[in-house]
Amino acid sequence: MEFKSLTMRIWITYTAIILSIILGINLFYTVAYKEISENTKKKDLLAIHNIILNNNLKQPTGYEDFQILFDISHLIIRDGQIKKSSKSNFFREMAAEQNQQLGNKKSNNTNLLPRIRQPSILKDKKLENWISSFAKGKMSDKQFKESYEGLSFLFVISSTDNGYLISYTPDLYDNSLLYILLVIGGIFTVVGFFVAKIVANYITTPLKELENFSKRIAAKNFNEPIIVANQDEIGRLAASMNKMQEDLKRADEEEKLFLQSISHDLKTPVMVIMGHADAIIDGVYIESPTNTAQIIKDEAISLSKKINGLLYFNTLGYALDNQTENEEIELSAFLTRIINRFQVTRNDIMWNSELESGTIVASFEKLNVAVGNILENAIRYAKSEIRITLKKTDRMLELDIFNDGRQIDTENLKKIFENMYKDKTGNFGLGLAISKKIINHYGGSIKAQNRETGVSFVIEFERK
Repeated sequence: MEFKSLTMRIWITYTAIILSIILGINLFYTVAYKEISENTKKKDLLAIHNIILNNNLKQPTGYEDFQILFDISHLIIRDGQIKKSSKSNFFREMAAEQNQQLGNKKSNNTNLLPRIRQPSILKDKKLENWISSFAKGKMSDKQFKESYEGLSFLFVISSTDNGYLISYTPDLYDNSLLYILLVIGGIFTVVGFFVAKIVANYITTPLKELENFSKRIAAKNFNEPIIVANQDEIGRLAASMNKMQEDLKRADEEEKLFLQSISHDLKTPVMVIMGHADAIIDGVYIESPTNTAQIIKDEAISLSKKINGLLYFNTLGYALDNQTENEEIELSAFLTRIINRFQVTRNDIMWNSELESGTIVASFEKLNVAVGNILENAIRYAKSEIRITLKKTDRMLELDIFNDGRQIDTENLKKIFENMYKDKTGNFGLGLAISKKIINHYGGSIKAQNRETGVSFVIEFERK
């Protein structure tokens, strides 16, 4: 069963615990307590039976130790005749005398006082006849337990010189302790409802505040953090939600900046294309129609690259998580191929490479995009040299792509891999963000470092 209210769940749990305790006590009383009580009665019954049987009636003390002294009866069966044993009265008189001697002294043993009301069936002559009939044929010196008209009896039969001595007592129990426990359990259950309410309010009040806070976050209301005084798990949850609010607020601001930047970046080539197209239509182009058309084409190509990069970035996460075309890639051969492809685009600079062998498992197409974006960025800023180094360390494969262009401001060394980063020239691109996402997916890392005369992009993969 599921409860929508935490308060109700606490109430039900607490009540179930209390009821389980009460049922456990009741079970203990029913099984263990009654078993112990019955065994004690059997022991006392046998002891008193043996005292009468052996005529040992001269003990001045000690009878207060018998729990069933007032409940026991004795019958003598002789020649088929049943009669009460006169020795039974000795125990009652002795116990009464000792009880009187105690006076007002408080004794730890209250067993001398009859605690259980004797049922009327004990005065029925039919009971004695039933006991007599039952005793016939039974082995002497043996204890028995039998029921008569719904009442259980414990008795002992012993043979004498010319008959039998039968001692018996009803197997009655004092249930007052059980009733007291039930009443106490009921009181605890009732009180538990109020205690559970207080506990539930103590727990649920900050949880309700967290619920309302999460709704404000969902509505992008990032004005104020939540304040919870608790230092427990709820307090730590509130601190985590405040941290989440800060991260979401920053992500929301970065998203707005990203949309503003990308819209401006896309708007510029569109305006150039439209302006030159209108110039051709109106016949007022500055140079020849061919040159104007070439400008339109170049801007269209640039716009197409930016749109494709944006679409690629948005679908990259899904493609990485669902791809199955991973393979072993030998990095030295891979890098040689990609260097040859890019080298023709800048044959005015020096290309140096020092490549050791090394293998990783990745998608060839995705890794080609990641390294290609970094190399393309290096080509854009290089003045006279690009140097590519691949070397092995104890645990890693380290790829260093260096260009001797201008250095990057220290505060921007980490920001350049963010998808909202724009450099000093206003250039906005997603290439480095795409590269970082791909490299991280395959367990690698990437960072930018300023060198003495340029910048290095360092990529590290674990060796296989």
